[in-house]
Amino acid sequence: MTVNVLRYLRDTLASLSVVAVTLVLTWVILRVSGSNEAVSILIVALGACCVLTVFAIEYGRRREFNRDLNSYTESPGRALWSMEIADRPEYLEGQIAYDALRQVSKAANDGVAETNRQMQEYREYIETWVHEAKSPLAAAHLMIENMDAELSRAQGGGPDPAVLNARLDGLADALDRMEGYIEQALFYARSETVDRDYLIRPHSLRDLISQALRDNARAMIDARMQPRLENLDLTVFADEKWLRFIVSQVIQNSVKYARSEGAEISFVGRLVGEGTADERIEFTVADNGCGVPAADVPRVFDKGFTGDVGRTGRRSTGIGLYLVKRLCDKMGVGIRASSVAGEGFTVHFSFPTNKFHYFEG
Repeated sequence: MTVNVLRYLRDTLASLSVVAVTLVLTWVILRVSGSNEAVSILIVALGACCVLTVFAIEYGRRREFNRDLNSYTESPGRALWSMEIADRPEYLEGQIAYDALRQVSKAANDGVAETNRQMQEYREYIETWVHEAKSPLAAAHLMIENMDAELSRAQGGGPDPAVLNARLDGLADALDRMEGYIEQALFYARSETVDRDYLIRPHSLRDLISQALRDNARAMIDARMQPRLENLDLTVFADEKWLRFIVSQVIQNSVKYARSEGAEISFVGRLVGEGTADERIEFTVADNGCGVPAADVPRVFDKGFTGDVGRTGRRSTGIGLYLVKRLCDKMGVGIRASSVAGEGFTVHFSFPTNKFHYFEG
C-alpha cells in the first residue's frame, strides 16, 4: 500500500507542484489585498483540503486496478489471464488501458492456444510416424537376415536367383515405404510453417504426372494398377516438388485400397471457363478401388481420419490426404473429393490460370 501511494505521489508530482504554487500565490494575493491573516489561512487551507481530497478520491479509484496490474506483473503465469480476472475500472484512462490490454491478452491467449495445438498435433504425428516407420525397417532387416541365411545354406551353384530376386524386391519395397514416410514427415513440417518455402511457376501437367508415376511405379506394379492419362497437355501454375508430392500421396492412397483384379487409376485434365475471369484447369485423379461411404467423403481430408475402410488397412494413418489438402490450400489450388462406395474414389484439383491469383493469396 505504501509503495503504491508513493508511486502515485511521484506520478502526480507535477500536478501537486502546480497546486502548491497556486496556493502560495493565493496567500500572497490575499495578504497584499489586505485580507485578514486568519481568513487568508482559512481560504488557503480549504483550497489545500479540496485538492488533497480530490487526489485521495482519484487514488482510491485507481488503487484496485493498479494493484491488480502490479500483482500480474509480479506473476508472469497469470499475465495472460489478467484482463479476464480484473474488473473494468470506472475512470477513463483505466478503461482505455483495460480495453487495450484485454485485446492484447486475447490475441496472446489465442496465439498460445494455437501454438499448443500445433505442438500437440506434431507430437502425435511424430509418435504415429515412428510407429509406422518401424514396420518397413523391421521388414528390411528380416529380409537381409533371410538372404544371409540363404547364402549360408547355398552350396555349389549358389542360391536360387528367383528367391533372391523376390527378397530383393521385398527389400526395395520396404525401403521405398521408408523413404515415403521420411518425405511425408518433411512435408508435414513444411506445412506447419507460415513462410512460403515454395516457388510457383508454370509447369507441364503431363510432365509432373509422369514424374509422379515414375516415383510410385514399384507400388503400382505390385498392386497391378494400370494408369490412364487423358488430356494432360496443359500448363498449370504450381511448385514442382509440392505437386509431385501431392499427386504421389493420392496415388499411394489409391494403391492402398486398390481392388485385387483390374485396378486402374486415371489422370484427366480439362480447361474450364476459357476466356472468362473464372478460367481454370480442372484435374482429376480417379481410381476404381473400394471407395468410401458418402457420409465419410466430407471428412477424408481431416487429420487422422481413416474411416471404416482405413481401419482395416495395413498402413492407414490418415495423414496423407490431410497433407494434400494443407499443401493445396497454401498454393491456392482448389481441392475436393468425391466417391461411390465400392466403385472408386476421385480427387478433384482446380488450378486458376491467372498467375496473379497465387501472389495475391
